[in-house]
Formats: sequence, structure tokens, C-alpha cells
Amino acid sequence: MARVSIHLIVYSQKEAKYIPYLFNSLKNQTFTDWEIKILNNNASGDVIRAVESEMQDVGKPYTIITEKENSGFANGNNTLAKKTNTEYVLLVNPDMYLESDVLEKMISFLDEHKEVSNVSTRLMQWDFSAVCKEEKKQSSLDVSAKAGFTQYIDAIGIRLLRNRRAVEWLTGEVWTSGSKNKRVRSAYNKKILEIFGLSGAFLLYRKTAIDHVLLPGECLFDPTYHSYKEDVDLAYRLRNAGYTSYVLLDTAAYHDRTGSGTKKLHDLATIKNKKTQPYYIQFHSYKNHLRTLYKNEYWQNVFLDLPCIFWYEFRKFVYLLCTNPRLLLRAWQEIVVNFSYTKKARESVNASKKMYWKGLRRWFSE
Repeated sequence: MARVSIHLIVYSQKEAKYIPYLFNSLKNQTFTDWEIKILNNNASGDVIRAVESEMQDVGKPYTIITEKENSGFANGNNTLAKKTNTEYVLLVNPDMYLESDVLEKMISFLDEHKEVSNVSTRLMQWDFSAVCKEEKKQSSLDVSAKAGFTQYIDAIGIRLLRNRRAVEWLTGEVWTSGSKNKRVRSAYNKKILEIFGLSGAFLLYRKTAIDHVLLPGECLFDPTYHSYKEDVDLAYRLRNAGYTSYVLLDTAAYHDRTGSGTKKLHDLATIKNKKTQPYYIQFHSYKNHLRTLYKNEYWQNVFLDLPCIFWYEFRKFVYLLCTNPRLLLRAWQEIVVNFSYTKKARESVNASKKMYWKGLRRWFSE
């Protein structure tokens, strides 16, 4: 049996353009003891044919599971997780390109640090339009992929603000030693960085750690979420259970992200970013954020930060009430409909908690 199972979900014809690049980067990995499981989340035949063609070229064991309808990122990964018994599991989005040493460095890190539950690399923005331009010159996959590499950070893990807003940490900042951002300068010469949690777009987790924080139904992610914020929920659960998460800074994966956060954190920048987000992102993000807080927060921390939390949630509520009241109504309807499961999930989280409430406070930044 392989040491690592790579889990990939495909759901749209739009992802077909990424498939050759992702699999080329997997084929180039210096760590080779892996298998791959693919969930066909009601994607078109073209995408699946592309995946099968690439897998035959890579020559690794693979399994394709087909769903009749799009069950979402959360349920899709739950399906794959329940069929996996490898030591480590890598979640990867189709729109990624990995440097060749990524798997080797992440596996070595988890092998050496048994207290760490999950690890990722520095995620950098991948300009796929530049990739397509290079592709037209009939360049190799490697050359075309690297044409889209940028110096801009996609995310270095997930951070929580005091109002419990989850942000992709340092997104949009330039990854250089001379960055204007002092946090980037501080991290630039480090090899690793402990972080609150990791993006579900790309993370490697230790299966034995995840098994301690499964939700009712033996679920990796909350099955009522569909998509978005399930990685924040998982990060909370792992932290509450006493586990740690790290980002490796001396290697990178490149990501052509959909629904990215804003570099600036003030209200106007947030509103501007929300206006560009599709309906389904706003819908799932809003309802799932509230349920994540209900399941995972300590009452002491909520009490201490209540003014910040309330003001943030009140502004979101008013904004949606004015701009999209139907979304707001539908979100609250779903919260109510799924409250029974959410309550059971909260009980499960409380049963696995090992961290004292004060231990979580260091992750709530201004």
C-alpha cells in the first residue's frame, strides 16, 4: 500500500485545462510512493477522459469514483476519505502546479514531527492566462507552467481576526526579502511557520490525527457545508484537539484560485471583494462561517471578543439584507434545517477538545 493517497475532486468542464499541468507536476515529484483517488462530481466526460489519459501516463495506482450529482467539496472529500487507509492524505485542487520537491518535504516534515496533524507549502498565485499564452508557442508543459509563476502570495495558511473573520494569510503580498509587509520580511528567511490552519485547496494530513476529530457519520468535513469554510472548521477542530499545523516556506505550490480574499482587510475592500464573488460563494461562506463558530468556539473567548464578533456579523447581515435578501433568507433556512446535525457536531467537537480556551487566543489577531 502506498504511503500517501492524493485526493482530487473534479466537477466542471472548466477544470480540463488544468489537468495536464497538475499531473505533470505530480509526475515530476521526487517522492513517488503515492496513489490517487479521483471523485467525478458530475463533471463532463471530457474532464474524466483527460484525467484517465494523464493517469495512464503517470503510471500510478488510481481509482475514479463517480457521483450522479455535484455533492460539493465537503461531501466529495468525505467519500474519498472513507475509502482511504494510507498513512497520509493529500487534498489537492485541480488548479494547482507543484514544485518537484513539495511532496518529499511535506512527508519528511510529518515523519519528523509526530505532534503535527497537517502541513502545506507556501501557496503562490499562478497566472494561468500567462500559461495559456506560452502554451500557444507549443512550449513544454514545464515551460508553460512556469510562465505563470508569480511573486505574489496566494496564501500562507489561514489566520483568524478577533472578529473571527478567516483570511488567507498574506494574500496578495510580494514574496521578497524587501517586501513592504513586515510579516513577509519576518517569514522570508524561515523554513517553517506555525499557522492556525491550512487551506483545503492544498494540504497534507496525518490520518491518525484526523481520525480523532471526525464529525458524526465519520466525516472529515461537515457534510452539510457543501463547499467553503470546511477547511476553517477542520482547522478549529484540530487546534481544539491539541494538534498543530505548519506551512513550509522553502518550497511552493502555485494556485489559480477562484473566490480569493482581499489583500486589504478594511470594510470597503471587503465589500468590493464581495461584489465580485458569485452567489454560491457568498451563500456557502455566510452560513458555514456561523456554523463553524457555533461548533468550535469556547464561550470564554466569545465573551471576551463579543463586541468585535457582533459588529462584524451585524455589518455582514445588513449588507446582505440590502444587497441580496433572498440569499440571506435561504442561508438562515439552511442553518435551521441542518441545526440538528450541527448540534451533534458541536457535541463531537467538545468531546475531542484538549486545549484550554486561553490556548486558542493567540491565534486571534487584530
